[in-house]
Amino acid sequence: MEDAEDSRMVEMLMCPVCRDIFKDPRQLPCGHSMCMTCLEGLMDHSSDSDVPFKCPDCREHFSQVVTVQKSYALASIAEDFRLSRRTREKQTKCVYCDYCPEKNILAVKTCTKCEVSLCKEHIKDHQELPVFTGHPLVGPLSDLAERRCPQHEDEVLRYYCKSSRRYICSICTLEGKQLNVATEASTVLRRQLTEYMDQHFKMLMDQITESSNTVRKLQEDIHHNKQKMNPASSINGVTIVLLFLWFIVLYYAYNFSVENQTLTEALDEQQNRVHDIYSTIAESLVYHPMKSYRPKETEDQGAVMLDLDTVNHVLGVSADLKTAERVKAKLDYPNSNSRFDEAPQVLSSQCFSSGVHVWEVEAEGHWDIAVSYKSIQRKCKETSAFGNNTESWSLVHKGKGNLFACHNKTKTPVSRALQNSRIAVVVNFEEGSISFSAVDSTVTQLHEFKAELRQPVCLGLGLHHVDPPSRASIVKAS
Repeated sequence: MEDAEDSRMVEMLMCPVCRDIFKDPRQLPCGHSMCMTCLEGLMDHSSDSDVPFKCPDCREHFSQVVTVQKSYALASIAEDFRLSRRTREKQTKCVYCDYCPEKNILAVKTCTKCEVSLCKEHIKDHQELPVFTGHPLVGPLSDLAERRCPQHEDEVLRYYCKSSRRYICSICTLEGKQLNVATEASTVLRRQLTEYMDQHFKMLMDQITESSNTVRKLQEDIHHNKQKMNPASSINGVTIVLLFLWFIVLYYAYNFSVENQTLTEALDEQQNRVHDIYSTIAESLVYHPMKSYRPKETEDQGAVMLDLDTVNHVLGVSADLKTAERVKAKLDYPNSNSRFDEAPQVLSSQCFSSGVHVWEVEAEGHWDIAVSYKSIQRKCKETSAFGNNTESWSLVHKGKGNLFACHNKTKTPVSRALQNSRIAVVVNFEEGSISFSAVDSTVTQLHEFKAELRQPVCLGLGLHHVDPPSRASIVKAS
């Protein structure tokens, strides 16, 4: 099964010209892709022989001038597949049978249910005995320990979560479903509470209107009777009517007070329930992923995660707090003085005030990668945007591939082209420098700012477009 999937991936990621995994792929107007070197060779051949340039897949003809663009997603997938296959081949060569006492016999298969590797001799039981029916056998694996859930150590990572872009175990899946149920319950409670308050408010307004009509009618009757009664009887009648009106007012005031107290208690009870549900959701979304995802050796330093209190309402954040993505509909985050209300941005939760720090970010679409003081403005779009103030330094990537370095509303074009989707940010407090570099097989500096850093700085991400999708992930911090 795994070999078939691997073959399928090789087929999809194979250049039609060199028949190898894509290297620096370029997309033709017809939608097909090929390596940049292969494209240049075909273009040179068609130019020398006066033969029209044709796509090797669909055979569509093009002129001598062909508009192509780099396929960043395809390049990233091909590079990841090439690295994983190389790692898998290296690991397969040094996996030994767990049943052989000499520990020097190479394994041919690994049972993912028993979590043991088997040689040709010891694998016969798994293949022949009925008791081992349903035990999946795959190619030799040397990373079985890494396939366990970091939060639930007895569980194996079995399912792929699209929102967090990582594998999770069955318990994590169940917890995710419970979070969804809690969110739905919170929405239902909020709607029921709103309907309850609207209904009782309407009842109170009807009672007040009815009371006002009664008072107005009694006033008209008093005025009519005054003309028929003598002064003494008129005074007594007015006194009685006024007392009667006073008792009516007291009655409705008492009822209103009791009703208001009941509504207040119901509202407090519902708010407490909603607060408990939200606290449970927030604890699961924030604290659990942070505890489970952070490696033990970097638990006190090095790990950089996004701060949910600063994220704008049009940015979605993954469960491991490493990835942010621009979304269409606004998300219902709680009110916070730290939140970016206008600019689609988010800051990291960790800030640093000394030393040298390196962050590597994978980004696509229209994005900002920035270094910012924690004191940056949050509520105004003009003054809070990265690079539009004296408190932040940013590298901006437009959707068409243009790069700009921005600080204090000054935008400087970057002449170097971005060949990969990974950017390294280096902050050096001693030298007073902030540099942005492209990370590929080599590291190429794109721009460097000179700045006297007087406050703690954070990593910042800005994502501006839904189509094409804008997304950024923190992949490394040191």
